[in-house]
Amino acid sequence: MTLTRRRFLTGTAAVAATALGAGACSSPTTANPGRITLWYGTNSVSEKLLAEAVERFPAQKLTPSKVSGELNQRLLAALSGEAYLPDITLIGDGISTYFSATDRFADLNALGARQDEPRYLPWKWQAGRSPDGFQLGFPIDIGPAALYYRADLFGEAGLPTDPRAVSSALSTWDDYFEFAERVKDKLPGRYLITDTKMVFTYSLAQEKQKYLDRQNRYLADQSQVRRAWDRAVKAFQMGLTAGYAGSASGEGVDRLAAWNNGKEVSFVNASWITGSLKQSAPGTSGKWRVCGAPGGSGNQGGSFLAITKYCPDPQGAYEIVKWLLSPENQAAAYQELGLFPSSPAAFDDPRALAPEEFFGGQVTMEVFAEIASGVQAVYFSPYDISISDTYTDELTNVESAGKDPDQAWEDAQTAVERLLRRQGVLA
Repeated sequence: MTLTRRRFLTGTAAVAATALGAGACSSPTTANPGRITLWYGTNSVSEKLLAEAVERFPAQKLTPSKVSGELNQRLLAALSGEAYLPDITLIGDGISTYFSATDRFADLNALGARQDEPRYLPWKWQAGRSPDGFQLGFPIDIGPAALYYRADLFGEAGLPTDPRAVSSALSTWDDYFEFAERVKDKLPGRYLITDTKMVFTYSLAQEKQKYLDRQNRYLADQSQVRRAWDRAVKAFQMGLTAGYAGSASGEGVDRLAAWNNGKEVSFVNASWITGSLKQSAPGTSGKWRVCGAPGGSGNQGGSFLAITKYCPDPQGAYEIVKWLLSPENQAAAYQELGLFPSSPAAFDDPRALAPEEFFGGQVTMEVFAEIASGVQAVYFSPYDISISDTYTDELTNVESAGKDPDQAWEDAQTAVERLLRRQGVLA
């Protein structure tokens, strides 16, 4: 059973009631009648480009509005109450949540998207399309996953430091684990692996399938999930993880300190982590390098812009979206915010190919572009975030609370199946 429109709207009714109140039906349908309002979050869209778009499209009266807090919850509430809606809105990588409510959005194919599609990565463009072909999202950015490492500490341990050499030496996760043991041997108290969550998340990101197929049917064979789980448990049992799983988003105070003091010698993460790394550990500038992740190409994260059906000028809104997310502007947003382009044409932009002092003069765009080109199209279902959280919570119980891994796996499986039965996916 798939997520139906009725189930979608029922699931957001409580949120809408709180956010909009009983008088919602008499409120204006759009947030700013007579204007095109664009909702975005912090560091999700370039504010410099938004300011330029306001000047470039005067007839549309573009009104950018930064949403504080959880944009997704606010959008769900507005959609359910059909009041105070944006005309253009940011939607994260959980865009499939909205595929059951496409009647609330404009089909970008009807506005010219088919002509623009070839300029963007096929797997990312497809992620914004519903199973029945409705193009809901226009891709903003992607999150190609790479290995970040301290070249100075690798050298201190007598190991390769050149990105190509490191990538070759760490082509598999088992290679990475063996390498981590050698570093730990040479440099006691240092770690190459953040936590079990990191291993599970980025292992699964390299698989051809996740939890459900594009018809939202639970895959009977969950061997890819078990592989990622076993790999994460192995890293922990070998004593290779630093144990930062309990910190919010894996970026708690202890982990940020580890970036600065060299306790965390390497980690696998998406391209968007570069901003946090530079801001949180400026004193380590020049010491970091980036290369392909063990296990191959994978992606984690990336957002879209969508146009709601309530927009009075959908064609005008599409022209704004198309301009904001043009390859040229994606290259600019990468320089400004670290939003990795979803358009391959931006990979060759001279601005994006500038050497980065923080990474020792390395041109990181070349590394991320190579990874992005190797990513496979994988369906991200409306339930994936909740399912992934279930598994990583249990891995944290193993890593931080000493829970038996087999029992943790069984408990995670039971919780996932209970969740999917509640949603009508499983009988």
